[in-house]
Amino acid sequence: MSQQEKMKPSELQKLPIFPKPKGEKEEKYLRELEKYEFINLEEPGVSHQCTYAGHSLLLLHGGTYKFPRFLARHINNASSPKWKWTPDGDGHLIKSRMGTKPRFQMRQIMEGD
Repeated sequence: MSQQEKMKPSELQKLPIFPKPKGEKEEKYLRELEKYEFINLEEPGVSHQCTYAGHSLLLLHGGTYKFPRFLARHINNASSPKWKWTPDGDGHLIKSRMGTKPRFQMRQIMEGD
């Protein structure tokens, strides 16, 4: 059984939000529970061990989870740098960061009544 299954969604809602929300309205919005599907873009089909505020969560590729919005946002923001190598004219290459690529995706599942 995964750690996420041991932690109830109501317990996940009580975790601290990083960065701190600007107001009460934003905090209320970020703490709302939504249903998400986890997609591992970096290694499709592979599960991922995620840590947030000292709590470890095992996320399975294609698995559905009920998470607060701030936790889904945290997972969506994980990215890897993209590098570019350019010659400097002296026969050397200079490494420069040209952007980022997302590692994971939390797709929100819309449920009808």
